[in-house]
Amino acid sequence: MSHSIPCLAAIAESQIGTQEDSAHTNRGAAILKYQQASELDGQGWPWCAAFVDWCIAQCIAQFPAHIGTRLDERPQTASAFGLQDWANDPAYGCLVFSDPKKAARGDLIVFTFSHCGIVTAADNTGYLETVEGNTNPDGGRDGYEVCRKTTRGSRPDLIRCIIRLPAAAVPV
Repeated sequence: MSHSIPCLAAIAESQIGTQEDSAHTNRGAAILKYQQASELDGQGWPWCAAFVDWCIAQCIAQFPAHIGTRLDERPQTASAFGLQDWANDPAYGCLVFSDPKKAARGDLIVFTFSHCGIVTAADNTGYLETVEGNTNPDGGRDGYEVCRKTTRGSRPDLIRCIIRLPAAAVPV
């Protein structure tokens, strides 16, 4: 299996605790930067996929030698399932699979309940830790902040797919 992109996980982790406006309406200056990374305009819509889009854009900008995706080729979707659609296009060179035992730090994860995040830790037992946008500490899929989650790896039935972005020619 190809290399994962660990710097992507570090970028996601740097955003933990970022929250929406006080009314929790999928709006706010801190969330706008994520939403602007997608193809949609404005605010007021769920932003988990936009968070992933933004993290990928930051990884490309900060660590271009590590990732085999150009800024103009990155996902720009507001849909969790849209990430899978993007990754399934052979032009982007992604590896798409569903076995959590093969996941690695820096992989993307798409859940069956139309939510997504970035894997920050994984092992060969299927344990997964993720950072997800538009969630909350109680596990909501339409929450109000960027949080670390550790419970979903034990539920492989909730995993729609795991996406490994193409690494650059030099291993990370």
